Amino acid sequence: MPAHTIPVLTKAIAVLRAVSGGRKETTTKALAHELGISHSTVYRILQTLIAEDCVRTSAGGNHELSFGLLPLLQPLARHELLVETARPILSRLAAETGLAAKLSVRQGDQAVALIRAESPRETAVSVRVGSAFHLTLGSSGAVLLSERPADECRRLIDGAPKSCWEHQTRADVEKRIAECRRLGVCSDFGGFRPSVHAMSAPVRDRTGAIVATMTVVGFVQDFEGRKNKAHTRALLAAATVCSQALQGPGSSSLA
Repeated sequence: MPAHTIPVLTKAIAVLRAVSGGRKETTTKALAHELGISHSTVYRILQTLIAEDCVRTSAGGNHELSFGLLPLLQPLARHELLVETARPILSRLAAETGLAAKLSVRQGDQAVALIRAESPRETAVSVRVGSAFHLTLGSSGAVLLSERPADECRRLIDGAPKSCWEHQTRADVEKRIAECRRLGVCSDFGGFRPSVHAMSAPVRDRTGAIVATMTVVGFVQDFEGRKNKAHTRALLAAATVCSQALQGPGSSSLA
């Protein structure tokens, strides 16, 4: 077992996964036998999960998931809505610009790529879904920080790992945040990786809050001269369409 883990919690997660797996037999005895955990431990885990309304008893002494888990799943439901809303918009954006396009959300101090649309070109920057970067890196993080309080931004910048400062300075990060606040879009031209340029714009929900950032990513030459202006227009239009779709009929996007 990996260091710094809690054995009984690992066993509880195993029990929860087994209960959710669609097995015919989810009695205490069956779960203990399948998981190789003592009967008494499985029993106590199940009783705890039942008390917290995460699991409930069903026919024949079996167990199934209960509604107490629903509040824990709400963030995932929101992400699913984001993915389904943004998928066709990102595909059109990638086709129009020739760049890779992605949608990122905040998770703690990081921006996480939730969905991507690859560039139609043979040679292009690739974006991996699930990749996570500190919020001080790149244009995505700047967008996600652009509406946060100044003290929170300072804390994140002050606490950023040393690796965040290999190709940029604190002033670069602050400049990107200010740019997004002023223009509704910001760019990172080599601050994350010298050969990679990116541009991001916010995606907003019905309340006007930033729930994600839409980004196009390419090489240095992809953002030269008139290309930069064209990509800016295309990105802002796509982020606006995505925001309006999230906000529902009759809404006016604030992106």
